[in-house]
Amino acid sequence: MTRRELVRTLAAASGAGLWSPAAAQRNRRYDLMVQGGEVLDPGRGFRQAADVAVLDGRIAAIEPSIPSERAVEVIPAKGLLVTPGLVDLHTHIHYGLKLGIEADSLAARSGVTTWVDAGTFAYTEMEGFRKFIARPAQARIYGFVYLYPSNRDPSQDPVKYCRSVLKPTGEAAVANRDIVLGVKLQVGSNMNGPHSLAFLQIARELCDQYRLPLMAHISFAPPTTDEVMELMRPGDVVTHCYNAHTLGILDGDGRIKPSVLAARRRGVLFDVGHGSGSFNFEVARKALDQGFLPDTISTDVYEANVDGPVFDMPTTLTKMLSLGMSLEDVLVRATANPAKIVDRLPQMGSLEVGGPADIALLELADAEVNLIDSQRNAVTVQQALRSRLTICRGKRLIAPV
Repeated sequence: MTRRELVRTLAAASGAGLWSPAAAQRNRRYDLMVQGGEVLDPGRGFRQAADVAVLDGRIAAIEPSIPSERAVEVIPAKGLLVTPGLVDLHTHIHYGLKLGIEADSLAARSGVTTWVDAGTFAYTEMEGFRKFIARPAQARIYGFVYLYPSNRDPSQDPVKYCRSVLKPTGEAAVANRDIVLGVKLQVGSNMNGPHSLAFLQIARELCDQYRLPLMAHISFAPPTTDEVMELMRPGDVVTHCYNAHTLGILDGDGRIKPSVLAARRRGVLFDVGHGSGSFNFEVARKALDQGFLPDTISTDVYEANVDGPVFDMPTTLTKMLSLGMSLEDVLVRATANPAKIVDRLPQMGSLEVGGPADIALLELADAEVNLIDSQRNAVTVQQALRSRLTICRGKRLIAPV
């Protein structure tokens, strides 16, 4: 049959209602289907047994039962939770730079489909971050650019140096808005010595001028918590909120400091950012007892803590479960809430028809597990979240060899 004859045949079939491009699209088999699991999308309050079908990298259907023959690949999920892919807001995944870990290897075994690098790179390293980290990754990768490059001449005044790079840092962040979310600064005497407050003031000026969110690490005073909170604006992120250090959210009596409560009321966000030294069970317990839940749960994972105490996102989420948070409350802070901060992809952090097929298959396993915080305080739990499969952009995420 010639091409002209084929066109005529298809046109005739279409006229008779037998064929159309739309019908052909509807009759396509799904690329894959997650079958028999419990779909839990806490951001939209959806929890029920259902099958999830994927086509062309997007969620094509969520239905109580979809015939197996309608999918090219069927992934059995009986006994598993099918959730939006986890979004880790504070990580260090600029591999080969400042202890960064290899993102796809950890994502494949942890349910994380979106990483946010929290200041591993400065504006001078932006091109490398895009070209060698974000672009080739299977998982989605974004980042906060650090306030200044670390190659300062020791003879140069630190504050003058920091101010001298305000413009190039701001311009680089704006020019790379597709992957850069804002600016990161480590605030604390152990990180930036006596210059932390001056650096924070410069960061505030930069973020105001270029309309960028600020992520501030808090650790050891000075400056004081009140001084830090005064400079935080709606949409900014305070990370390491449950640390046991002198620059923290609790006062000497274990109460939430008034400046912290005031910051939350005006829209400042508080992130866990576990890390090697910044998550303490007792601080978290006292804060939760006062109703101060984190806005987001993140790992602050990097080379020095990926083998403990952090390990991965499911372990960090299990620690929050052990403190009495509900499964829904924990998962929404690892999916929908951080996705709103990223705000680069519609429907990220949810499972909705038409949205991105970023999916985590998790198991709430009955198992006795010992957990440790950053100070090596231990708790024992009888249930733990574990990742069984990560799907990103509609494909199984496979660890690089």
